[in-house]
Amino acid sequence: MKIILSFLSMLLIVTNSVLLLFQYHVYSSGLDDSEQSFFFEQEIEIKLKKDKLMIRQHFMNLPEEEIKISWPISSENRSCYLDTSESCNRLSEDLISFKEGDTSKQSISYEIPLIDGLHDGIVLSGFLAKLEKGGVSYTTLHITDELKKGGMWVSGLPIVGTTSLDVIDYSLFFGAGSLSDLYWQKELLPVKFENDNFTIHSKEELSEDLKTLLTEMQLPNSEHMSVLFTENKYNIKSSRIAFIENKDLASIQRELIIKNVQLQYGLVAENLITAEVISSFLTDSPIGSEKSIWMYETLINYFTEDQLSDWKKALMENKQLSAQKLDEILSEVIELKTSFFTLNEQFKVDKYPLLFEDNRTVYINDQRQEDVKVLFKDGKVMYAAEPLLTALGYTLKDTDKGLYVQNAMRAFRFPIKEPFYVLNDKRYDAMSEPFEKIGADFYLEESWIIRLFLVDIEKQEKRISVTQSASF
Repeated sequence: MKIILSFLSMLLIVTNSVLLLFQYHVYSSGLDDSEQSFFFEQEIEIKLKKDKLMIRQHFMNLPEEEIKISWPISSENRSCYLDTSESCNRLSEDLISFKEGDTSKQSISYEIPLIDGLHDGIVLSGFLAKLEKGGVSYTTLHITDELKKGGMWVSGLPIVGTTSLDVIDYSLFFGAGSLSDLYWQKELLPVKFENDNFTIHSKEELSEDLKTLLTEMQLPNSEHMSVLFTENKYNIKSSRIAFIENKDLASIQRELIIKNVQLQYGLVAENLITAEVISSFLTDSPIGSEKSIWMYETLINYFTEDQLSDWKKALMENKQLSAQKLDEILSEVIELKTSFFTLNEQFKVDKYPLLFEDNRTVYINDQRQEDVKVLFKDGKVMYAAEPLLTALGYTLKDTDKGLYVQNAMRAFRFPIKEPFYVLNDKRYDAMSEPFEKIGADFYLEESWIIRLFLVDIEKQEKRISVTQSASF
C-alpha cells in the first residue's frame, strides 16, 4: 500500500508542477471578474464511512484579505483541520471566514451525512465548502473507500488512477476548475479514451471514427468532462458528467458541445434549452430539442445581417450567461425589450413566441402596477389580463365554457375562439377575439379594454395611465 500511495503521490506532485501554471492561466482567463476577485487551488480528501463522508478541504494560494466561507448546508461537525500549526490560524472562531493574514494555505474539515448510505446512481451536489468571490483554478480529489464498495466514482475531473487494497479502495483525480458533482455507480465501466477534454468510459471499444471526432473537436472551455456510454437511468444532470446511450457520431458531438457550452458559460444543467440555443449559434447549425431548434430558427429568421453579427459577437464576449442575461443582450441588439429566453425556460413545453414589451410603467387609477405587462403582437397592443382586471375590480375565471369576468354589476362570458361574448346575459357579436392566451397567461387587446371595461388609456413617455371613465 505504501509503495502504491507513494507512487501516486509522486505522480501527483510532478504532474501538478507541470500543469498548474498552464491550467491556471487557461481557466482564470475564463472567469467573470465581476463574480470572482481571486483564484485559488483546492485539495479535497474524502473518506467514505457507512453513513457519511468525512471531508478535509485544503485551500491554497489564498489572498491576504478576509474571505467569507460558505459551508455546505448539510455539513456537520465543522471545524479546523490542524495539519500544521498554521493550517487554520486564519479561521475565525465562529467559522464563517478566514481572517486577514499572510498564510496562503488553510484547511477545514466537516462531515456530509449519507441518509440512505452509498447506493447505485447517487450524485452528490453542493457538498463542498466555497469561498465568497473566489474562483477555483485547480482541484485535486482523493477518495478513500473504507467500505470497499467497489464500483466507480465519476467527478468530471481527469482520473489519475485507482487501486484496491486489503482494507480500502482509493481513487485520485485532478484537473482545472472546480468540483460541482460527484457520482457513484456499482457497474464498472473501463476508460476507453482520454485526452485534455474528455475521459470516455465504455464497455465496448470505440470506433476509429469516434476517436478521430473526439481528438479533433475544438472546444473553447478548458474544463475536463467525464462521458459514460450507458443509459442515464437515474436521470443525472451535471455539466461535467455526460451519459450517452446513442453512440452515433452526430448524437455524441451534439451532447458534448452542449455540455461544453454549459461549462463555458456557467449554465446549470436545468437550463438545457438555453444551452442548446447558444450551441446552435456557436456552431451555425440547429442543435437540441424541437423547441430549442424552433427558438434558434425564430431568431435567425428575425435578425438582420447586422443584428446577427452583433448577437454572435455578444455571445463570444460574455463569460457568464443565463436566460435573463440573454434577454438583456437580445433586447439591446434588436432595440426592443423581450423576455424570449426567460419565458421559454420557464415554460418548458409550450413555445413562447418572440414578443416585445412596452417598458413603460402601467398605472391604473393612479396606482402603480408592477404585474401588468404590455406586449406588442401582430400589430396589436396586449395587456396581461388577470392583474389588469383585478386592479379594475373584476374577477377572472377560466373554465371549459370560456372566460368569466365579473364585478358586482357586470358579468361577462368570453367563449374562446368564438366570435361573440355575453354581457349580463345578452349576447354581442365580436369581429375579433378580445382575449388571447400567450404562454400560460391570458392577454387582453387594448381596444377591447377601452370598449368593454369603460376606461381611458393615456400614454406618456414613461407611463401608461389606465383610468376608469365610469363607475360601473
